[in-house]
Amino acid sequence: MEFAKLYQKLETTDICAFYQVDADFLLETLQMGKDDLPDCLRIYSTISQWFGTSLRSGVWTYYEIEDMRELQLTAQYLSGDSWKELYRMFCLGIHAYQSPQFIGNFNYPCEWIDESSSIDEWIMKNEQKLYEWQREFLLEHRDEICAL
Repeated sequence: MEFAKLYQKLETTDICAFYQVDADFLLETLQMGKDDLPDCLRIYSTISQWFGTSLRSGVWTYYEIEDMRELQLTAQYLSGDSWKELYRMFCLGIHAYQSPQFIGNFNYPCEWIDESSSIDEWIMKNEQKLYEWQREFLLEHRDEICAL
């Protein structure tokens, strides 16, 4: 499916069913390969996967495997976003999970796990608002994304 068709679906999908459109955008994005993605799709993909992983298995499982450059790119973008709480919560879980002292033993500090639990709670409480944010993000970057 191409992005122009996905935008048509986005415009006709109720926000309560946004997760269906989100999955389509994410799949299309992942098929492109990370090296070919513009920053807007990297950011979208990061937030989508962060959000989805939290709902499925807990956000710490996302942070422990995500590339630090992707996290920093998204954090930088979110720092200028009007929803400061999203920026704060996203950054709260960014730690050196891939540090050699944790590889193989996953002996993360308890504070990191506690923080991730509070992020998961926040995501659950703000699920609808996160869908709305994602939708607006896609609409703001429509021209750039459809030009791919």
